[in-house]
Amino acid sequence: MKKDLSFEFEMKDLGEAKKVLGMEIEREWKSGKISLTQMGYLKKVFQKFNINDDIKSESTPLTPHFKLKATLLLLLLKSVSI
Repeated sequence: MKKDLSFEFEMKDLGEAKKVLGMEIEREWKSGKISLTQMGYLKKVFQKFNINDDIKSESTPLTPHFKLKATLLLLLLKSVSI
């Protein structure tokens, strides 16, 4: 996919993404799971408002039928005229 995108756009490979839109990306390669967290942002908000950071967290998974595919990005890029 990087190769295909590099034909259309000037790119520099910076390696594996660790953040996107301010969210941290966590990967579990063995199980094939990808998680997005906003832990860094939440810690800043907790500090600003003096909230104790020992509160419980809760995950919000996508519904099982929702599947993300790399081909979706290519379709979106083709539909946008630059």
